[in-house]
Amino acid sequence: MEISLRNVTDADLEFLWRLHNAALQKYVAETWGWDEEWQRRNFEERFDSNNGRIVVVDGADAGFWWVNERPEEIFLVSIHLLPEFQRRVIGTRLIRSLTDNSNKPVRLKVLKVNPARRLYERLGFSVSGDLDTHFEMTRPPHIA
Repeated sequence: MEISLRNVTDADLEFLWRLHNAALQKYVAETWGWDEEWQRRNFEERFDSNNGRIVVVDGADAGFWWVNERPEEIFLVSIHLLPEFQRRVIGTRLIRSLTDNSNKPVRLKVLKVNPARRLYERLGFSVSGDLDTHFEMTRPPHIA
């Protein structure tokens, strides 16, 4: 399986909207409720093709990956995969490529209702903060 990343373009708006719905709608609805019109408007207002990368698996657009490197940490802003690409070690490989080569802690937030938390825990993250709707999670720096 070949996994690569490519830049986001304005033409990716519809793919990313479909991905947002497929990957998050259930958890957003469970947490706040789902208002399709509000979600679409908010998504379009926040869309910026300069943020993140498209995950490509064997030539097919499969997801979205966004990492923000800060002086003191790396923040995994977003990782989403279409359902047909989940549970195929793609997320594991992407996250390990980030954590195994980092001399900084890696942090992320995950909705409390999202079972992806178990993946993050298997990859060495632990809960470092408890917000109303999210857990903050941190993985310490890789030590060679």
